[in-house]
Amino acid sequence: MSSYEHLTESARELACSSDDMRLAAIQRDGFYIDHPQSNSILKMVENVLAVPRRMQAPCMIVTGAPGAGKSSIIQQIRNSEALSNQIVFLDMVANPFNLKFGELLVSALGLPHGLIKFGHPRKATLPAELAEVIRLRKIKALIIDELHESMLVARPEQLKNLSILKSLSNNTYGLSIIGFGINLAKNALSMDEQFSRRFYSVQIDDWRESESFRSFLAGVEQNLPLRRPSNLDGAEVIGFLLENTGGRMDSIMNSIKSAACYAVKSGEERITIGSLVKAISTPWSY
Repeated sequence: MSSYEHLTESARELACSSDDMRLAAIQRDGFYIDHPQSNSILKMVENVLAVPRRMQAPCMIVTGAPGAGKSSIIQQIRNSEALSNQIVFLDMVANPFNLKFGELLVSALGLPHGLIKFGHPRKATLPAELAEVIRLRKIKALIIDELHESMLVARPEQLKNLSILKSLSNNTYGLSIIGFGINLAKNALSMDEQFSRRFYSVQIDDWRESESFRSFLAGVEQNLPLRRPSNLDGAEVIGFLLENTGGRMDSIMNSIKSAACYAVKSGEERITIGSLVKAISTPWSY
């Protein structure tokens, strides 16, 4: 039996499994490979959480095009027990009951919806009890996925939402606001110039030909349970991927995953330009 030396130890074990088990492993949501951009953002979040209590908590806004990898970074933060136990996570898209922003926030904290009262059209009154909950649970940050969604509302509602965020980052509550979204999120924050100056802005760029990209692809290959090396970090594959995906993270990963499934089903056991062509034209026909 081959030792599959081109793979990590866990991928070697999977490579000995059935085709169905390997297909499931390839297509799992949790498939993630470290890379410089994500590691830099994770380090920033770690450092923001380590800042002592201040009059104005440090805040971050992470922007990128849809599919650039923002949600994967949030998932890595969730997976880190050291970070996640200090954070409340709020996904603006996961809102089946059409709750307002303040209601989503108190729900994420496990509190009744009605705790945040909306009075003045541009203000939201935050209860003192909220500060006590934050203190007792030792919460230091609020991470908001798809932050721009909180701003895709009528202007009075936008101002209320900004008021909530601004209040939460002040001394009473002391939360660092870490928003993820498209560029519209950054534009929305600029409605309150004073508040927007608290945010350090990070842009997630699409991949381009670089040593970092080659290293990333080599890491992806090491974690795919294919029984033969694919040379994903070779010039031919890199050129093909960049030309056909524009360097967008989710397009690259979806193409590689589908091509890996074609490789398993065909018995070829390695990703080729041919399997990548199939993956892009008919991704689910393996």
